[in-house]
Amino acid sequence: MKKLSHAWLSLALAALPTLGIVAACSSTDGRVEVVQAGKLPDPAGRLFTLLPSSVTGVRFENRLNETNDRNVFTYRNYYNGGGVAIGDLTDDGLPEVVLTSNEGGPRLYLNLGQFRFRDVTRQAGLEAGADLWTTGVTIADVNGDGRLDVYICRAGPLPPEQRGNALWINQGIGADGVPTFKDVAESYGVADQGFSTQAAFLDYDRDGDLDLFVLNNSPRPVSSFGTRNTRDVRDPNGGAKLYRNDGARFTDVSSAAGIHSPEIAFGLGVAVSDVNRDGWPDVYVANDFFERDYLYINNHDGTFAEALDQQMAVVSYFSMGLDIGDLDNDGWPDVYTTDMLPEDEYRLKTTTSYEGWEVYLTKVRNGFHHQLSRNMLQRNNRDGTFSEVGYGAGVARTDWTWSALIADLDLDGRKDIFVTNGMAKDVTSQDYLAFLASDETMRVATSGGRARVDFGRLTRAMTSTPIPNYAFRNVGALRFTSDAAAWGLATPSFSSGAAYGDLDADGALDLVVNNVNQEAFVYRNDARGLYPENHFLRVRLAGQGANRFGVGARVTVHVGRDTLMQELAPTRGFQSSVDYVLAFGLGPRGTADSVRVDWPDGRVSVLERIAANQIVTVRQAESAAAPRIALSAPHPALFVDVTDRTALAFKHQENDFVDFDRERLMPKLVSTEGPHLAVADVNDDGLEDLYLGGAKGQPGKLLLQQGDGRFRSSNEALFAADAISEDVGAVFFDADGDRHPDLYVVSGGSEYSEGAAALQDRLYLNDGRGKFRKAEGYLPSESSSGSRVVAADYDHDGDIDLFVGGRVVPWGYGIDPPSMLLRNDGTGHFADVTATMAPEVQRAGMVTDAVWRDVDGDGSTDLVVVGEWMPITLFRNAGDGKLRRQSVRGLEKSHGWWNRIIAADFTGDGRIDFVVGNLGLNSRLRATETEPTTMTVKDFDGNGFVEQILSSYNNGASYPLPLRDDLIKAIPFLRPRFATYKDYALKTVENIFTPAELSDAVVKQTYTFATTLARNNGDGSFTLVPLPLEAQIAPVYAIVAEDVSGDGETDLLLAGNFEGFKPELGRLTAGRGVVLRSDGKGNFTPLRAIESGFFVPGQARDIQRVRTRSGALFVVTRNNDSALVFRSTQRK
Repeated sequence: MKKLSHAWLSLALAALPTLGIVAACSSTDGRVEVVQAGKLPDPAGRLFTLLPSSVTGVRFENRLNETNDRNVFTYRNYYNGGGVAIGDLTDDGLPEVVLTSNEGGPRLYLNLGQFRFRDVTRQAGLEAGADLWTTGVTIADVNGDGRLDVYICRAGPLPPEQRGNALWINQGIGADGVPTFKDVAESYGVADQGFSTQAAFLDYDRDGDLDLFVLNNSPRPVSSFGTRNTRDVRDPNGGAKLYRNDGARFTDVSSAAGIHSPEIAFGLGVAVSDVNRDGWPDVYVANDFFERDYLYINNHDGTFAEALDQQMAVVSYFSMGLDIGDLDNDGWPDVYTTDMLPEDEYRLKTTTSYEGWEVYLTKVRNGFHHQLSRNMLQRNNRDGTFSEVGYGAGVARTDWTWSALIADLDLDGRKDIFVTNGMAKDVTSQDYLAFLASDETMRVATSGGRARVDFGRLTRAMTSTPIPNYAFRNVGALRFTSDAAAWGLATPSFSSGAAYGDLDADGALDLVVNNVNQEAFVYRNDARGLYPENHFLRVRLAGQGANRFGVGARVTVHVGRDTLMQELAPTRGFQSSVDYVLAFGLGPRGTADSVRVDWPDGRVSVLERIAANQIVTVRQAESAAAPRIALSAPHPALFVDVTDRTALAFKHQENDFVDFDRERLMPKLVSTEGPHLAVADVNDDGLEDLYLGGAKGQPGKLLLQQGDGRFRSSNEALFAADAISEDVGAVFFDADGDRHPDLYVVSGGSEYSEGAAALQDRLYLNDGRGKFRKAEGYLPSESSSGSRVVAADYDHDGDIDLFVGGRVVPWGYGIDPPSMLLRNDGTGHFADVTATMAPEVQRAGMVTDAVWRDVDGDGSTDLVVVGEWMPITLFRNAGDGKLRRQSVRGLEKSHGWWNRIIAADFTGDGRIDFVVGNLGLNSRLRATETEPTTMTVKDFDGNGFVEQILSSYNNGASYPLPLRDDLIKAIPFLRPRFATYKDYALKTVENIFTPAELSDAVVKQTYTFATTLARNNGDGSFTLVPLPLEAQIAPVYAIVAEDVSGDGETDLLLAGNFEGFKPELGRLTAGRGVVLRSDGKGNFTPLRAIESGFFVPGQARDIQRVRTRSGALFVVTRNNDSALVFRSTQRK
């Protein structure tokens, strides 16, 4: 996806190498004394009511007066909009409102009560001078006198002296009841002349006064940078500035404190939060464009450690606004950043583009981290890491988004999210960009000479599409529903800054929204009347010293089992600042059990049994030192990481191969699905040993367990000879009847063409002492790309047979590859009997795993197979040596992207159930029985490569995922059919191709992406029961069933993640390993890594239990990484 600084901005710059930059300025109607008339509208049954300006008196509009010299071509951030600040500037209990107009400066509205306001900007002395560009606004008591002051940020295409930020110190209330202000930014040393977006006040050094963090946005054209990382090169106008409060003056300590100030930083959002709960404020910076966001962790010594790439696996690409708040009521702050991915299909197809895979990887290699264009919700894992769960939460796609505010809007005890969005002109319209790049457009636009481009004509050619804002109602468990329309917040607009505050002191948070070229919105919250059963508690903090409002304090309200936590950090959203009184929704509870305030200096205040529906003031002067809690012996975690102690000398090294280079439209890499491992005692010493598969060019490794629990490599030369093959599956079993475990290894991947010798599977025979030899001629000749191998004596002849799953047809993703049933003759020689004994197995699908089990209890071992785009498939063994596909009730529409299957009795009824790992519910892809995800596969253009067109439902219709350009690159003959992007926007596969072209296409469907328990009902049917949400945040590739808690019930260990998706789908890496404790009846309770000790970052591919003399080990293999080893604390 490209924003306004790419092709067409480059064009403008190329055409204007000597163009002078002209200031943009305008005014609002705020100078006119407004007479309020009429009564407030009655509630209309919605949570919010938009109040008319004729009643409120807030007649404010951020009007932009575009000219040929003042427009988005001459200033990239021209349409970014203004901010909002809410705070009680008069100390009367009713907060005032400050709105900023880019060209007109700030306007101050005095709160008269009952949603009546008066514009007192002139009387207060807040009027801006001429030729200024105002952006963000922050309210804080900067000088510690107990009165809230106003800090204004400035930017624009202006000389430095006109970009100086303003600090308006509150001089107190005059006889007319109006506070007056004096600009002291110069004398205080905070008249920052960078291109400032927003500022935040915080006590970063905990010395008792408020310091200042100023966020700047680089003025340089994005397209002029390339991909070189200059993050450590400081620039006077770049990045951010940290100013330490030294009393009468502030000192720039940015460099010494470790704050990045590079020219490549395009800062748009900043928020302060103690994300690790160590009592010190941390800072998150949202950067637009290619430079990644920053997460500054406070070092407690006046410096910060920038740790984003260590704590977050993926972040928003075009990060704009953000907020930080506890969305799951666990007492820890989560991070929500906004981006610009549209939910609407038409806007997605007409305004969006994605980076190619190589460009994406190049930026990752250059230190710009993994960035994807969508909103990101980073759940705090409470261990110094975050998991991105935005898609699963339902909050990832809100179009061109600016502000995000986290607050409990309906007073039910769960914090909701309000999002503003919109761009005054569709500057990323793909049709417009094509128009702009045409020779004719250039000729006409520059007809007046290169020094006088007709920008007016270019901007008038842009379309303008107001869009509704979003409101997400928190329904619990980090799940949200989109309720903007139901809540009365869906007025189409170009909204930017927003702030919340209880404007009428009724206990419910109202909203004020700043719009571009449209009146500001004042929304009254009617929750008190609409939901009378819900209660509230407002908390006002009275701090001490120079931090009189308690900025940085953490307030925790305990209500029953719920923990409601907020931090006093007013700068939130985008260019905005919220009210200082903290508002808690209590739901139906009429009393808070306790209110705890953790003050910035480490002291604590605790109030108990507080009645609801009131405002309480908590005073730092009455606080005490934090009580020392007598620590009992900590409950031991279920696992301890013993990787270093086991000397498991294996690191999987993935070869460099890009599947997308051959198959442009395939959705994911198939070449990165290893390694798997196999476990057996190969040398008969009573200790279990391991085989770990290698990637192409890397030998697999046989590790023999030693008496001390460490592992030693063996048979290295043997496996090195087969390093050309990619190991994707392996099993130890007795192939030749000598009672020693032999080894079968499946060759696979997508690096080789069909028929390549490197795809031949291998059999290694064991001499009983752990020495192996390759068994040439024992296996049928084949050259298919396989997946898993599972062993069983399915035909009851006393020897072990094999099922080998076919994973993919190289260069033909989506075509079912051959799978094999290999019958053992008793001496270790195998024959492929699939065609005669199991013909339906031969093209079972794109198999990823299988298991042999007697599912129907008839004494014969059945085969259960799963795979990508496959149902959970049962091949029944009738006891005659033949396997037949069985139609199973409950599994008819079980098609998923299954990765792993295990079998056990999880419900305590004596029947075999299955747990099956799937893609998960935290991706762009969605699937149900009525709205499946579909893939249409065919070599449409006859070039020898099949094309795969994924389609997914959006608002009731199934649309192809590929954008127009991507589809045309793969299938060029489609170009004349879709001359423009809007022609393509709402086309389905059936609209794109003719019936004849689709007649012989392969169509695959998926009806569920949930990792699932398939519960055996005992009557030949199964019921699919999705596992808890903790198991759905990432693809699951590795599962073990084991009683890890020692209570006699079979628990689950799960791990996964997958990075090999194109940017339009994005890497899925939110998993950190999870333990699911079973109650023995099919119900599971998740334990996160911080609770269980089972912490598995990266791309897990397999888990196996290994018996040692000192208890069970659990070995986890990871793609392109070292294996991890965990010891159970429940000795077995």
